[in-house]
Amino acid sequence: MTNVAVLLVEDDTEIRELYATCLRAEGFDVCEAADGREALELIAMRRPTLMLLDVWMPVLNGFEVLEQIQLDPMNTGLKVVMLSNLSDSDTRLECFSAGAVDYWIKGLPLTELCARVKELLADAEVLPHAN
Repeated sequence: MTNVAVLLVEDDTEIRELYATCLRAEGFDVCEAADGREALELIAMRRPTLMLLDVWMPVLNGFEVLEQIQLDPMNTGLKVVMLSNLSDSDTRLECFSAGAVDYWIKGLPLTELCARVKELLADAEVLPHAN
């Protein structure tokens, strides 16, 4: 089992590849999942520090994934950021109530996405190495 800095969970292949490519270009160790079930398998195998988790996905949605990871004490330090196209306050509040540390609207500029990831990982000693 090897730890990974970022687990990116997104069913939209184009968005997932775009975010993963950007994060890898910044030096982050990234693994990817296309649905909630795959995410849970990768969490158990790779023990990520940060998960960027799409709210609405097939198989298991983001809320169901959050519920499952909270059942395992091994996931205590996992930071979860929810990703969505929805900007309504009810969805945001539901995500925070479910245990997310932040909520980002998809379409965030890639430079901002990487900066936010760096900030969230700053205290985890998994920041990318200087090239």
